[in-house]
Amino acid sequence: MNRTLRIAFALLLVAGVAVHLWISARVGLAMVGLGLVAHLAAALAGRRWLARNRSR
Repeated sequence: MNRTLRIAFALLLVAGVAVHLWISARVGLAMVGLGLVAHLAAALAGRRWLARNRSR
């Protein structure tokens, strides 16, 4: 199971990088910056959610 999750994560990571590179080639640099801010905000919200649920 652990190996399967690692393989799935690696495939998801590669696909995500490919999609992000494709999108960044299509849109302007300002939109890439906005996307980065959105991703960082989502990561911060996820960390807070995990920390809040870990204490329960």
